[in-house]
Amino acid sequence: MIETLAFDADDTLWHNEHLFQDTQEKLAEIVGRHRPGEDIAEALYAVEMRNLALFGYGIKGFTLSMVEAAIELTRGRIAADEIHEIVQLGKTMMTAPVDLLEGVEAVLDAVSGRYRTLLITKGDMVDQTSKIERSGLAGHFDQVEIVPRKDAATYRRVFDRHGVDALRTVMVGNSVPSDVLPVLELGGFAVHVPYAILWAHEAHDADPVSERFHRLERLEDLPRLLQRLGASGRSS
Repeated sequence: MIETLAFDADDTLWHNEHLFQDTQEKLAEIVGRHRPGEDIAEALYAVEMRNLALFGYGIKGFTLSMVEAAIELTRGRIAADEIHEIVQLGKTMMTAPVDLLEGVEAVLDAVSGRYRTLLITKGDMVDQTSKIERSGLAGHFDQVEIVPRKDAATYRRVFDRHGVDALRTVMVGNSVPSDVLPVLELGGFAVHVPYAILWAHEAHDADPVSERFHRLERLEDLPRLLQRLGASGRSS
């Protein structure tokens, strides 16, 4: 019997990763003024991973990593006005429109009255709060949690804080490492809805082998899956 549905936000409810990809291309243009044809992807990713424990996830940390990578790649030759240009790229990302994925509102309308619904997203508190407010979706959720990382311990703390039984919970998201594996570890259900673009840090080679794991090509198929699982929700 499923009582609670938990949703990821970025690239599950709204488009997000394309902002990072588009901004990375603009960074490559800036760096290219000093090192034409330079492929910055690997260098930027290495800086991001190096900084992750300090800056966490989100646009602010990404912006700082872009600045650091640009300095390293140009061996310090990058100009102050170009650093300012990179900072502006980050600000543009933070004010970009929140573009919902197709069918999201209809799915939330279908499930939020029947099940207890949580939004569990990781990243910068200010940025994620702003996106949630601008998305217009906040009213669909009973609780909203913005966490610095997603692992089994984090989910356990969230579930305990809200009196959620992991065994009767379904987590829905686009990342196997962040949205699927930790919840399966706690004995819950997990639904992977892949997004077209995936950050390398969220990549995973193979689907987990578990009867509690499910993959959907579209979020719109979630209500049908819940019916197949025999979920009864609040009306039980």
